[in-house]
Amino acid sequence: MPKRSTKFYRKNEEEVMLALGLKPTKNSGAGWIEKEDGQNEYLICQLKSTDNQSISVKQSDIRILEKNAGVSHKIPIFAIQFLNTGEIWLMSKPEDYTEVAKYINTGECEKPKGIDIDLKELPKPKKKVIVSNADARETFRKEQNKKYDKTKSAI
Repeated sequence: MPKRSTKFYRKNEEEVMLALGLKPTKNSGAGWIEKEDGQNEYLICQLKSTDNQSISVKQSDIRILEKNAGVSHKIPIFAIQFLNTGEIWLMSKPEDYTEVAKYINTGECEKPKGIDIDLKELPKPKKKVIVSNADARETFRKEQNKKYDKTKSAI
């Protein structure tokens, strides 16, 4: 099967969020205000889709979802979609099952007060390391000396 386009995944994400009763977020939650893939007054959801027979879920993705849920005082839901069968599975913590089931049955549930999360446990962004070598340093030093010499001779 050919690789699916970003346009496909964005449209699919929107359809899944609407089917779950959630409002899709703009740009898959990459903005400053709206996070994750969809949310409503009670729930916030992250969706992972695949054409494969299996899917990998990173603990860091779950922790980020949990943090965003805590900040917005919503119940975190992780949705997994197998595109080859159209199945959607929902994942949540056992202590949230009652409220998630209540929401599915009635469209309403108890809004959490907020989740205590130790920010030290969240994955830290990797810093980019610029690798240098002797030739690059020498070239840079020569260029700086030329600029200095030109400035000095102009005076």
